[in-house]
Amino acid sequence: MPKATKKKINKKKNDTNQKNQSDKDVIKELQEELSSLKEKNIKLLAEFDNFQKRTIREKDRMNKYQGFNLIKDFLPIFDDLDRTLNHGSKEETDSIFEVVSMIDSKMKTVLSKYSIKAFESLNKDFDPNFHEALLEIESEEIEKGKVLEEYEKGYLYNDKIIRHAKVVVSKGKEEK
Repeated sequence: MPKATKKKINKKKNDTNQKNQSDKDVIKELQEELSSLKEKNIKLLAEFDNFQKRTIREKDRMNKYQGFNLIKDFLPIFDDLDRTLNHGSKEETDSIFEVVSMIDSKMKTVLSKYSIKAFESLNKDFDPNFHEALLEIESEEIEKGKVLEEYEKGYLYNDKIIRHAKVVVSKGKEEK
């Protein structure tokens, strides 16, 4: 075979080998790109799933506490009613007392319907999560750290504090 023909055949072989190598490189690059895109897709799906769960939790929380500020604004009215009922003279104002008592009863019924309730503080241990101490006074009867008086009731809305109870706390017996 002439040298020129051999060179042509070798050149064609080299061109074919280079083309095959080039095709393999392209295939490898495409496979890597496909793998990268699959990984991105999986991450996006996980991120979207987390977003959906977070959105559902936030909606549930908003629904649970949607009336929070409204009820908080009504609390001074309840305090006034409680003061009237606790300090009114029944002889002088029997009919007014009955009306106010009925209103108080109805409002408490409505509050309980919406998971709003007052919590008791008298003679309980002082807890800063539930109580706001206005004073600390000495007491012979009540031990140190217990609530002696309640100036304003504390209220819960579901499991959240609307307002801390304003209380007087016992210092215990006077030390001499």
